[in-house]
Amino acid sequence: MDISTLLNLINYIFVLIFGIIVSFYFADIRLEDNHKLFIYTTLTFALFQAVCYLLLGQNVLYKSYPFLIHIPLILVIRFVCHKNIYISSIAVLSAYLMCTPRKWFGTAAAYIFKDIPMISDIVTIIITIPLIFIVIKYISPYIIRLKNESKTIISMFFLLPLTYYILEYAFTVYTDLLYRGEAVVIEFMDSFIVILYFILSTVILALLNKKNTAERENIILLAAAAQAEKEIAQLSDYQKQAAIYRHDLRHHMNFIQSCLNDNSYAQAQDYIREICTSLNNSQITRYCANEAVNLILSSYIAKADKYNITTQVSVTAANLADYKPTDLCSLFANALENALNECKFLMTQNISSLYRQPRHLLIIHIAAYPTLLLTTIPAALLTTARLIQTVLSQ
Repeated sequence: MDISTLLNLINYIFVLIFGIIVSFYFADIRLEDNHKLFIYTTLTFALFQAVCYLLLGQNVLYKSYPFLIHIPLILVIRFVCHKNIYISSIAVLSAYLMCTPRKWFGTAAAYIFKDIPMISDIVTIIITIPLIFIVIKYISPYIIRLKNESKTIISMFFLLPLTYYILEYAFTVYTDLLYRGEAVVIEFMDSFIVILYFILSTVILALLNKKNTAERENIILLAAAAQAEKEIAQLSDYQKQAAIYRHDLRHHMNFIQSCLNDNSYAQAQDYIREICTSLNNSQITRYCANEAVNLILSSYIAKADKYNITTQVSVTAANLADYKPTDLCSLFANALENALNECKFLMTQNISSLYRQPRHLLIIHIAAYPTLLLTTIPAALLTTARLIQTVLSQ
C-alpha cells in the first residue's frame, strides 16, 4: 500500500468520524453522556468501512456510502438513541452538508499547490478536527432547537439538506454532469436556488406574521389583565365605600327616629336637609352624555383633588356611545392614572384633558403641566410631560 492510498484511507476514516460526531451532536447526543455509544458506533462503522474499502474499492464505496453508512447511522439515532425520525434524518443530512466545506478546503489546496499530488487529502485530514469543534460549539446548539419547533420548520430543515443530498449524488457521484459544466445542470441549479429563495421567503414571512400577531395578542392580553386588576381594586374600594354608606345610613336613620320619638320634627327636617345637601355635593359631575365616561372622570378627578392637583376636562366627542364601556374604561382609566402618577412624580399641579372625535376618530390628549413650586428644585428640572397622545381608529 503506497502513501497515497494510505492517506486516502485515513481521509475516509476522518470523514467518517466527522460525520458520526456531528450527526450525534445535531441530534442532541453529547459525548459527555454517551461515551460508549460514540466509541462503539465509530469503531463499528470504521471497521465496516475499512472492509468495504478493501473488498469493494474506493469507487464502489464512494457510490455506496448512502446505503452502507448514512442510512444505518439514521437508524442508529432513531432506534438506539430513540430520536424522532425527522431529527435523525436532519442530523445525518446536515452532517453531510458540513462535509462539503471540509472537502472544499482540500480542493482549494490542490488548486493552489498543483505540484503536490497528496495535498488534498492532507488538508482535509488536518481541517477535520478544528471544523468539528466549530460545528459543535457554534452550529449544533441551533440545530438542537429544531425539536421544539413546529412541523413546518422541521419539514423545511428536512427537505433542504435532503434535496442537496440527492442533487450532490446525482450530479457529482453517480454522474459527472456538474464537473462537465452541462448547461442543463447549471441552469437547473440556478432555477433551484431561485425557487428555494422564494419558498424560504414565503415561509419565513408567514412565520414572522404569525409571530407578530401572537406578540400583539399577548400585549392586548397583558393590558386586559392589568386593567382587570385595576377594576378589581376599584370594586374593592366601592365595596368599602358601600359599607361606609350603609353604616352612615344606619346612624342617620337612628338619629331621625330618635328625633321623631322626641317630637323634634324641626330638628329632624333640618338634619334631612343637611343630608340632602351633602348628597348633592357628592354627586357625579356630568362632563358629557356618556355615563361610563362621567364615572371614570369623576373617580380620577376625586383622586386628583386629594393631592391638590387641578384638573381641566373638555369633552367634545359626541359619539362615545359607539364604544364599548370596557374599551372606554381601558383608554380613559389608563390615561388618567398615568397622568395622575406623573403629576405626583414631577410634583406638577395641573392636568389638562381633551376628548374630541373628528371624522370617526377618537382623539385623546392628556398632558401634565408643571407649576412653579416653592422648593429647592431648579427651574430647569421642571419640564412638561406629555403622557399620552393616542389616535384610536374606531
